Amino acid sequence: MGKGKNGYFCVMISKMACWRILAALLLAVISQAASSKDRLDTLVVNRIFNYRSSIDSTIEGYQTQAYLKYRVKTNRRNAMLLCVPHLYTVARSNQKSHLGESYLTLTFHESEPTESEVHVRTSTIHRHRTVLPDLYGYLTPNIYQTTLLSDHLYSPFHTRNKRYYKYTVKQVFGTNANVEFRPRVKNTQAVRGNAIVDIETGRIIRCTLLGEFDMVSFEINLTMGAEGLASLLPTTCILKTKISFMGNNLRGIYEAHYGKAPLADKALVEGIQAREQMDSLRPTPLTTEERDIYAEYDSLRRSKNNADTTTVREKNFIKNFLWDVIGDHLLNRIKGKFDNDRGYYRISPIINPLYLSYSHRKGLTYRLTARAGYVFNDNSNLYVRAKIGYSVKLNHTYFDIPLTYTFDDRNNGKVRLLWRNDELQASSTVLDQLKEKHGNNFDWDTLSLDYFKHSRLALTAQYDLNPYVGVETGILFSQWRSINKQDFRALGKPTLYKSTALCEELTIRPLGWGGPIVTIDYERTLNGVTRDDMDYERWEFDCSYLKPLPCLRSLSLRAGFGFYTTGTKNTYFLDFNNFREDNIPGGWNDEWSGDFELLHRNWYNSSHYYIRANATYESPLLLLSWIPMIGTITENERIYVSALHLSQIKYYMEVGYGFTNRLLSMGIFTGYEEFKHFSLGLRFDFRLFDRW
Repeated sequence: MGKGKNGYFCVMISKMACWRILAALLLAVISQAASSKDRLDTLVVNRIFNYRSSIDSTIEGYQTQAYLKYRVKTNRRNAMLLCVPHLYTVARSNQKSHLGESYLTLTFHESEPTESEVHVRTSTIHRHRTVLPDLYGYLTPNIYQTTLLSDHLYSPFHTRNKRYYKYTVKQVFGTNANVEFRPRVKNTQAVRGNAIVDIETGRIIRCTLLGEFDMVSFEINLTMGAEGLASLLPTTCILKTKISFMGNNLRGIYEAHYGKAPLADKALVEGIQAREQMDSLRPTPLTTEERDIYAEYDSLRRSKNNADTTTVREKNFIKNFLWDVIGDHLLNRIKGKFDNDRGYYRISPIINPLYLSYSHRKGLTYRLTARAGYVFNDNSNLYVRAKIGYSVKLNHTYFDIPLTYTFDDRNNGKVRLLWRNDELQASSTVLDQLKEKHGNNFDWDTLSLDYFKHSRLALTAQYDLNPYVGVETGILFSQWRSINKQDFRALGKPTLYKSTALCEELTIRPLGWGGPIVTIDYERTLNGVTRDDMDYERWEFDCSYLKPLPCLRSLSLRAGFGFYTTGTKNTYFLDFNNFREDNIPGGWNDEWSGDFELLHRNWYNSSHYYIRANATYESPLLLLSWIPMIGTITENERIYVSALHLSQIKYYMEVGYGFTNRLLSMGIFTGYEEFKHFSLGLRFDFRLFDRW
């Protein structure tokens, strides 16, 4: 019995040992297979990353002819579609489906948007206008750069972006592999999809990119060239889009074929003649649906022409004038060119409700921007940009209109005339002098004697001596008009204060245009030359640096100080150039960097000196990007830190956080005054269709 039992146990132990050995072998095989697959995934992905550097050619300036076709269908629409740029004519059209074709020359750049010159164009849109022209950029994505489209959408085929994606080789067939990629964190700046890749070289043969950015859901199907420079650019591209906005729903299919034959005559052809010429240019015949769209458009046009009696013509004129001229210009951007494209003008929508901003101090502010320019030659041009804003809370209109003539663009040689109607400025100096003269004869709290409307006119000239040093000189005329003129007259004081000053600026760029910029400003009244009763001398030193970082990140730094040296007793108004409230944002980086959001406007003109510092860090993937649902629509996030020292406030600090998505830019800020007084504020700007 013992031997039998021992033999049984030995058999059992042997079986258990065998199973363990088999399990260990199986795990080893699985581990080896997984390790081999990981090595294959890494090998293929690294070869994709290195493929661009294996091509010695550059695409900068490369030109090719292309055929483009789009088909847009409006499934649902309402009145809000009128406010969408480039969709005004679609919103009021009798057709739900529209078709357009064009034949053009494209000029590619390494990191800039592709340029285009249209030769033949036809469409069913009124006046052959373009539908959503910004979507054309999706037809020429630069897949080997850090971003697919200029300044957005991380490319999964660039080594700097591998931290944002997971890659898997799903299938191997012959010398090709199917590589799938998906974002590690769902974000609107990332895409998903797959690519068919040559394993030996890492060349992308064709790929599919899917994503959503700025309310456009898209699917891009690319077929790349075969070898050399052509392999860096697409030969065909099919783009499918879906746009949903406040009950509106549009779907579009865009198709592009590159490397077509050049045209002998490159003059622009439109209308029926373009349709006839396009029959011989399009690479594939129109589909039945596309032919039906053209047929419906032709039928509607013939019906309109047949009913074109005198009465109908008058009604059509009024209708077209109200809709096309007034309505279109009020709700949409106005732009155009003249004199063989040497001149241009652009005006933002006049009454579009999407151009509002809000801050806790100014309340709602409406902004309007207009710009125009004329190019004389490659080195000379004339440019004007008007920025206008109205604060509902303050009931005050701001405007900033610089007219710039560039006489030597290569050396930044410019003459500028600036007219600015800016802040409601306070002056405690004026009120203090009145109190000293009249004592307690008046109830000063009932009189509005501390606020003035400030405007300035400056004529300056600047020139760069070399890439590192630039100089600017000019003359500045300023005036302050009292808000309550009646009370000033009753006290025997003037209602208008003026000054004329000579202004100088020295700009130093230690590392050239790509590094920090240091400015030294000097301003001195022309005492004795004019009859102005203001006498002052002012110095300001400022250093700013916008450091672009990889993967759409950036760091903005600014620091400076300023002071008045003479004439402070006779200086009614303290007015610094680099330390002032920006009432009409529209400049430095994200427009809020370098500002104090919670600082009361009176502090800007209360101290004879200031010391300030500002820093902003921007990244598409920071905090909100990691939150499900919210992160998928967050485009950029920012952290703000600002510090200030004045004669009345020894220490003031602001900390803020902001983000940008398809709808708006929003920021929340906290302010600390000498660690005793705490303030909290909110600011937002509508950004809807800002890129359209």
